[in-house]
Amino acid sequence: MVNELIQRGLQQHRAGRIKEAENLYEQALAINPRHPDALHLLGLTALQSGAAGKAAELIRKATTLQPKNWAFHANLAAALVELGDLDGALAAFRQATRFNPDEPQFQMGIANCYALRGEPTEAEVQLRGITRRFPGFALAWFNLGNAVRDQGRIEEAADFYRRALEADSTLADAHNNLANALQALGQLDAAEQAYRRALALRPDDTMAHCNLASVLIDRGRFAAAEAAGRQAIAYAPQSAIAHSFLAAAIGHQGRLHEALELHRKAAALAPDNARTLMALGSALNEIGMPAEGLPLLERVVALAPDSWEAHFSLAVVKLAVGEFDAGWREFIYRPTRVRFVRLYPDIKLSSTLPEALTDCHVCVQREQGLGDQLFFLRFAGCLKARGARVTYRSTPKIASILERVATIDRVIPDTEPIPQADCTLLVSDLPLALASSDSLPGALEKTAPLVPQPLALTPLADQLAAIGNRLAQLGPPPYLGLTWRGGVAPEEQGGMAWMLFKQIPLQQLGATLRGINATFLALQRHPEPGEIEQLSACIGKPVHDLTALNEDLEAMLALLALIDAYIGVSNTNVHLRAGVGRTARVLVPCPAEWRWMARGEESPWFPGFTIYRQKTDGDWSTALEKLRNDLLVSTGGR
Repeated sequence: MVNELIQRGLQQHRAGRIKEAENLYEQALAINPRHPDALHLLGLTALQSGAAGKAAELIRKATTLQPKNWAFHANLAAALVELGDLDGALAAFRQATRFNPDEPQFQMGIANCYALRGEPTEAEVQLRGITRRFPGFALAWFNLGNAVRDQGRIEEAADFYRRALEADSTLADAHNNLANALQALGQLDAAEQAYRRALALRPDDTMAHCNLASVLIDRGRFAAAEAAGRQAIAYAPQSAIAHSFLAAAIGHQGRLHEALELHRKAAALAPDNARTLMALGSALNEIGMPAEGLPLLERVVALAPDSWEAHFSLAVVKLAVGEFDAGWREFIYRPTRVRFVRLYPDIKLSSTLPEALTDCHVCVQREQGLGDQLFFLRFAGCLKARGARVTYRSTPKIASILERVATIDRVIPDTEPIPQADCTLLVSDLPLALASSDSLPGALEKTAPLVPQPLALTPLADQLAAIGNRLAQLGPPPYLGLTWRGGVAPEEQGGMAWMLFKQIPLQQLGATLRGINATFLALQRHPEPGEIEQLSACIGKPVHDLTALNEDLEAMLALLALIDAYIGVSNTNVHLRAGVGRTARVLVPCPAEWRWMARGEESPWFPGFTIYRQKTDGDWSTALEKLRNDLLVSTGGR
């Protein structure tokens, strides 16, 4: 009778009718409370119904009756994993392996317990043993990839995911995790293809669509990323992460208001998720609502104190609204610093300064682009004022210019080793280090602290003479320099902050300058073929091509010291122009980079520079109309 009830229960169980099977197993146990199969099978129904505690109790009784039954031990382990009893699960998997050493799944259960306990090294050792004995077992290679990934060995993880796919090309998770690894390694094209292979196997995988949107954003293919985000939402309308990725793709196309509403919905769907809250806080700042965004970003830092992204997102908003002291404390989490520390673990960096700086040798290490180096080197004067000897390890392209800067004692190219010094800092850490040592003089109120003047740069006399002669040959003053693009194009960024790319449409810029009484000079670095001719046609006057001077910054520095006006988006030339004590008219796209501040017509970092801001809906017309009127006044009209 008992065996008949168990067989009928198994039939129901295999058909997926769990409740009916449970009822039959209970009838069997009512007849024989110590029947091992009935105890085990009733435990399995409990496990499948979410009652892991009841399952563990029943299956443990079965193991006492049949202590060598490997299936009982394996399913007990599964129940204990659900309960979070990883030590007990580990012991149960070991028993299952002891009685059935030829089943790799049980050995992998041991490895998974180690991984769940936060012991990836032990998991790796176990998994390597499995792959040696069962080289065709795809899941073992896959989990080995996960174990080494969790230890930060991304390239090695990618190799193991490939081994998993050699064993089983239909393993969608292996395609997806390989894509994650390739994306982290900057191999974006290969990552996209791997995500697409994962989706071909599992087209309704919402997270895979989100991952595809992510890599497409990193590649600067924002319209395609939008399509992937919409597909993710079609499969999972209540997915916060899907709404967040769609919002990012739309925001990168300049549709900031539409993106903001999607970020709001994502945050409403996952109100305690740090990533969705961070995205909403950043979006509010981009749309010109930092007062609403800041509290969200501060909450994100509290939720995820170890996230560099959370701290850096807060930093850029703090800096943009003028809370510099707080901003510099968070700015240490910037991605370029994180990357530098990872790439050069042997370089001992400091973010503070010795209390006494007299005769202290401070080595300042270059970081980021040319413009950033020039910007942050303004703080070197504070070191010098306190008696420090300053060595700057520079990008060779600006080394000769920096050699003439009075506040820097020695300039060496970054091709040379970092010299011995009392203190070594990254150049972008200077404001934090100085603020921490109370060396910034006489702070004003928190929203408008004193900031150092731009780094003073001196052009060479022979360059001034040569450039002056060249300008005279091009036409009469006033001379007006133009750039229309700066930073790294989105498709080349590989995940960098997209607001670091700035561009003004050529036709709109040309129409603004038409009729202005000036000799126009193209100073754009790497112009696209035909751009200067297009701009000349829009202005109705020749635009002289001086773009080659971007490869000779000594000549460019002299030019920027001599010309009457400079108009362009923020780039290295803006910093050079500030260095020679001249002003500029800066076209600032929305969202603005933090050093141009959240609002206003001037930045404290560039006194005398006039800011012309793109509106949050992408419109340039108001800014360009003001620029035109200002130029008409300054150049004497048509």
